[in-house]
Formats: sequence, structure tokens, C-alpha cells
Amino acid sequence: MSDDTDNIQKIEFENHFALKVVVIYFPNGYVVSNEENLNELKNAWSKNLKSWHSPYTCLFDLRNFTIAPQMQADFEKLIKFFKNFFMRKIIGFYDKNSPTVNVSFEKIEGFEEAASQTGLARANSPDKKITDLRSKIQFDNDFNAHVMEISFLSDTEINSKEDLAILKSKLQNNLMLWHTPYSIIINCLNLTFSADAKNEFNKIDKFASAFFCKKIVGYSPKAAKDSYPFLTYRSRHLAAGSLENEGLEAGDKANCSTRKIGT
Repeated sequence: MSDDTDNIQKIEFENHFALKVVVIYFPNGYVVSNEENLNELKNAWSKNLKSWHSPYTCLFDLRNFTIAPQMQADFEKLIKFFKNFFMRKIIGFYDKNSPTVNVSFEKIEGFEEAASQTGLARANSPDKKITDLRSKIQFDNDFNAHVMEISFLSDTEINSKEDLAILKSKLQNNLMLWHTPYSIIINCLNLTFSADAKNEFNKIDKFASAFFCKKIVGYSPKAAKDSYPFLTYRSRHLAAGSLENEGLEAGDKANCSTRKIGT
């Protein structure tokens, strides 16, 4: 498969664990034209659901989503399949100029309007600037090493309380996956802080500490080291070496039973 095709078929998930909402995005559109396309969607969706332990509502991106006629019945079977694994409702959202797509579930014009039908408050439906910042923030959980890594996909300046609130919101969502103490490593290659945001970051530090975070460090600073609200190191290797591995059980192991999603 070519790089262009990979880019077009990208699938992203935003999990709002506390609000019991999963948002499925297709940043560059998605075409279900064969069984392989359907299986890619099923596998990605199933993998994301391994993080869930409760029923959820799904907001499904139909803004540039296409289903070939011969795959229509199989797509509906896929939706029925996921309704058997915690999904209590699915709502599609689209734009005014979106192509028409035939689906059995409810469709609503506009993400904000669709989100208002779920646990997501209208106030949590951000403007373009916030949406862009949210999409830049990426989490990678190494449960065995008890390390949560935060990186930024492109140049990002945290310069306001609103920006910090977005970072805290995504951190809070990710914390729902953890059941043991952990440390946070932040990739600062694309990250800078304003002086005000640096001073305000202590609120995030206190929040994380209250939820068993032992330490926050950064690496590969883009700006001067003293412009960051946490210790930074030249390389990831040095940053990781500064952390202490407690040797606990894997951080994603909860004392609860979960369903296994079939294939």
C-alpha cells in the first residue's frame, strides 16, 4: 500500500473515559471499498476498545466517509458487531457539504450538535485552535516500564491557561488507563512554553501527583532549558535514565474483569 493510501485511510480515536464517549475521526477521509478496508477499521476499533471497561457512546466521523455499494451490508454487520461490545449508541456527524453516505444509525450535521447528544458538553467542543492543539498532543503508554510519554506532532507553544486546560483534559483521559504509579516523559522537540504558562504548569504537576505520578521530565528541549517548567535532558535516554522503575505489575492491569473482543 502506498504512503498516499496510508495517509488517506488514517484512523484516530479520542477517548473521553469519564464522559463515556469515543470519537472516531478519519482526518483525511475513509473509503470502504473492500474487505481489507473494513478489517482495518474493525482491527483499529477493537484495539482501542481494549482500554474500555464500561458502555460508551460513539461519535463517528462521516464528513468524508464513503461505502461502496457492495460493502454496505458488511459495514452494517460491523456496526452490529460493536453494539455487542459496550457500544450503547452511535451517532454520525457530517458537514453541510459532506458526501451522502448510507448508514443505519443516526446522522447529525455538525460535530457540536452531535456531541450535544452525548456526555460531551457543548463547551467541550472546541474551536479550530483548540482542536488543532488537541490533535498535536500524543500519548504513548509503556505500562511495563511505568512511563507515560507525551509528544507533539508539530511546533506547539503552550502560552495560556486554555492551552494548559487542553493538555490537562487529554492527560486526564489517558490516566483512566493507568492503575499503578507512573512517571511522565515529555518530548520537547516541538514544544515551548510562554513565561505565564511555565508558571501555571505547577497546577498540572499537582494534578498528576495526586493521581500517582512520581516525576515529570522532558528531553530534546527546543528552547532554553530554564524555559520549561520541569527538568529537561539532552536525549530521551538520559531522561528515561533519571526515572525509577518500581518493578510493579504492568500499569494497565486493573483488578476488574473485562470482555475479550472476538475476531
